[in-house]
Amino acid sequence: MRKIKFIHLSDIHIGLQTHGKINAATGKNTRLEDILKSLDFVFEYAQKESVDLVLIAGDIFHRENPQPTEEIEFSKRVLKLVQGSNARVVMVLGNHDYPSAGGRASAVEIFPALDINRVTIVRKPKLINLNTENGPVQIACLPWAGRSGLLTKDEYKSLSSQEIQIEIEKRLIAIIRDLSLKTNKSDPAILLAHLAARDAKLSGTERDTLTTTDPIVPVSELNNKAFQYVALGHIHRFQNLNKDDAPPIIYSGSIERIDFTEEKEGKGFVLGEIFESEDGWKCEYKFIETPSRKFITVELDQSDLETEEDLEKRFSKDDYSDAVVRVRYKVSGPSDKVDEKRIKSIFESAQSLKIEKVFDKHEKVMRQAGLSKTMGLMEALDKYIETKPELKSMADEMKSYAEKLIRDNTDNTQD
Repeated sequence: MRKIKFIHLSDIHIGLQTHGKINAATGKNTRLEDILKSLDFVFEYAQKESVDLVLIAGDIFHRENPQPTEEIEFSKRVLKLVQGSNARVVMVLGNHDYPSAGGRASAVEIFPALDINRVTIVRKPKLINLNTENGPVQIACLPWAGRSGLLTKDEYKSLSSQEIQIEIEKRLIAIIRDLSLKTNKSDPAILLAHLAARDAKLSGTERDTLTTTDPIVPVSELNNKAFQYVALGHIHRFQNLNKDDAPPIIYSGSIERIDFTEEKEGKGFVLGEIFESEDGWKCEYKFIETPSRKFITVELDQSDLETEEDLEKRFSKDDYSDAVVRVRYKVSGPSDKVDEKRIKSIFESAQSLKIEKVFDKHEKVMRQAGLSKTMGLMEALDKYIETKPELKSMADEMKSYAEKLIRDNTDNTQD
């Protein structure tokens, strides 16, 4: 019985430096070291499990122009993987991997130039057939679909952003269908893509970075029986978008936390196996967590800092050792002081510490106690301007606009 074993990872983001610092011993940013540590864990796992394929679903680097050190560190690890195992490596480009200037090569495309065997980088949609130690396998590759290529064509230059988005979505659907038709049933097939799928649960990171004009593919188009597994990248949260697993439609998620919006998410990769059965090719998989850096948020106020003994009981140094810690310190107003020295001593074992002032909502309301629900709009505006010295120079203009809005609203109501 044939079996194809694979690892699926994505969104490595080598070059990310958020919440990092320079390690004096190595000269490298600690966040680079975090990502490389997790990547080492994945590749060592691939060797231990003797996988046939390592599938990388885009966003290898965090920037389109990575530092030479970042390129070298990634290249060394890929080379070590293919030299120390029989694995074939396939990567599709993600949105972070594409150069902004047309015609330029991506940093990921260094491997063909180095002529490293068993490493394939895919920049345009295509079906590739690979021979592994356990037989042939088909990889339908779909890199990130950018807008720039479409905008250079005259027939699309007059389209709105929404119309361009719809056009790209139509093209993506057509490509997926076309790739599925090119597969044969005698060999296993995997769809490897960097895209946004409808109904995917976003990490906090994507809520800030995904735009309303990003193309989105319906899950129904990914749920294609031609594929035994759908390996996705772009969304940082691990999830399966197909409950019946026929095929599994999987975002493996990022291998490291990007920021505090991903604090509570497990980070890792997928180990999968496609095997022959009486009913055809089937797939089983499991999610494996990497040794990613912990991110921890702590809520504090002045009363928490009053008793040393209580603090020692509440905050164990072991719990926060080497973590990226954020202290949200509740204050009643911006002038309130924070005993940062004390807080730093409590969390001295943390890898990094960020202290944020958080204004108490109740106190915020009390600061505007001069305002009342019984006031007229113009009287309320006067009171508000009195509390904002920076607005006094434009007070007359603000009142004029306010009066006009009130008149217009009154006229519309009467009509």
